[in-house]
Amino acid sequence: MNLKEAFQAQNKIEQLFEYVSNYLCAEKNLISVTEKHFRSKAAEGQQDEKINIVVDNKFPPDKVIDFLMLLIDEREKLARAIHIAKSSMKFDLDSAVDVNRKRHQTTETLRELRNFKSSSLLEKNAGVGYVFNKDGNQTTYRYDIERVKTIDFDRNRVRELLGKLQAKADKVSNEIDAALIYTTVDYELPFDMHGGELEIIEDFVSE
Repeated sequence: MNLKEAFQAQNKIEQLFEYVSNYLCAEKNLISVTEKHFRSKAAEGQQDEKINIVVDNKFPPDKVIDFLMLLIDEREKLARAIHIAKSSMKFDLDSAVDVNRKRHQTTETLRELRNFKSSSLLEKNAGVGYVFNKDGNQTTYRYDIERVKTIDFDRNRVRELLGKLQAKADKVSNEIDAALIYTTVDYELPFDMHGGELEIIEDFVSE
């Protein structure tokens, strides 16, 4: 399988591990129920009866535990195979993915800055002042206020940086995509990657 498929297999194992762990934490999946009906003590001539309660879709707990152990082993095998595959690459995949994620985040920030503009707004009669009239009395007067917002950065430089960063991010993304497809991982998943949890467990316990 290639590296992309290996990561998908990794996710599948994680999903199954969580499902099986939850399955083994539910009491109804761990016990058998038997009811004893003591009819003879309540009514003369009646016979006692023992009834086994059947639980639908119940798997043997020991088999499910074995499957959980298998998942741990497979997770370890896959992790080792992925590590070997990554080591054969010409660049550090994990670092490349992490840093390129930051590039994409930064391009979003730069786009916001690129679209940011200076502005002005005239507010009519927004200001209040005080003066004394000819009689010596204090009176108020109102006046207009113009609020001017000026950007404190070079928007042309932001555009230039955005173009360079986007080009670099796209280039690295293509390199990562190619690595995921063409890097071989020496591993084979022992069950259907696209199968449902119940189906996969049922296949395992029936072997």
